[in-house]
Amino acid sequence: MLVFEIPSRVFFGQAAANQIGSIVRTFNIQAALIVCDQGVKAAGIMTPILLSLEEAEVTVNVFDKVTANPSDSLIAEAVEYARNLSVDIVIAVGGGSSLDAAKAINILLTNDGPIQRYEGIDQVKRQTLPLIAIPTTSGTGSEVTSFSIITDSENKRKMVIGGKFVGATIAVLDPELTIKLPPAITAATGMDAMTHAIEAYFSTNASVMSDVNALKAIELLYENLEIAVKNGSDIAAREAVMLGSMLAGFAFNSALLGLAHAIAHPLGALYNIPHGVANAMVLPHVVAFNGQGNEDKIINIGRAMNLADGELSADQIAKKIDELNARISIPRLNQYIQKSDFALIVSDALVEPSLMTNPRKVKSQDILYILENAF
Repeated sequence: MLVFEIPSRVFFGQAAANQIGSIVRTFNIQAALIVCDQGVKAAGIMTPILLSLEEAEVTVNVFDKVTANPSDSLIAEAVEYARNLSVDIVIAVGGGSSLDAAKAINILLTNDGPIQRYEGIDQVKRQTLPLIAIPTTSGTGSEVTSFSIITDSENKRKMVIGGKFVGATIAVLDPELTIKLPPAITAATGMDAMTHAIEAYFSTNASVMSDVNALKAIELLYENLEIAVKNGSDIAAREAVMLGSMLAGFAFNSALLGLAHAIAHPLGALYNIPHGVANAMVLPHVVAFNGQGNEDKIINIGRAMNLADGELSADQIAKKIDELNARISIPRLNQYIQKSDFALIVSDALVEPSLMTNPRKVKSQDILYILENAF
């Protein structure tokens, strides 16, 4: 039996964020909690959102302390802040960290803590508040997925919290919010989306529905990401990359992920490497690995990338992705860690849930080989 699910109703297009007040008004609410980071607040990205909420006569409370790879302690702090405010809707504005944090905060506003209690799938038992996700990057797809990734501070690992009552009620995607995004963040988040699309397509849990979204995402991202990195004001490229990111989210929400994420999660939890960068660094080598025995899928990925017939092999596609990484200045792994760190990364990656849907069985030497090549 095939299952395909998306938790969010989507509003997509230029200036969509300016309509947030009218969207919120449909919920008949009084007070909102906005979850963001200080960079989004300082950049003025929230200005049209705040104005729209003000016009809708919504009381706004802002928690702006979100950091990369949000931790359980950050979630607890935000919940403590929000409990005294009687908020009846949560609005996430920012990148994947803000969206993931908002999902976790929303869980604990109606369910008892700590957040560790909800690790896994369908562990959240009580209905959460309405949640509106407004991404300001194009990469995580978190606005349309039923997953939140939170760092367990004590054990230095990433928890995957997913399923019912986790995802956003509404996703508002406005490419204009990404115009001022720096090239490095555009590159990292875009390659995160590319990783989502490719891993969802390779997944043992893939279906016709996820495949359609994954392949279209690969096409949009490969064609437009470099343009968006090098000319951030190109609104057509920004819109295409945001659409690709969303479609990749559609795909992996049901198909799930694989080996690249299994490696990227410990890289983020142990060394605080930005998630998109971690995925990008290992993706070419994971494609080369997973492509073995999956030639039909490799051919379709290559065609989505508009490659020539002679380039439709796992090694050639891996090379093209590696070359894209270089053109958009994705760093190498050796800028973050030492080879002496490999053993710990391997041991943590081997117990990551993402490996359950990877198309090939993975051994420690396989991960070590990928790390060596990414280094």
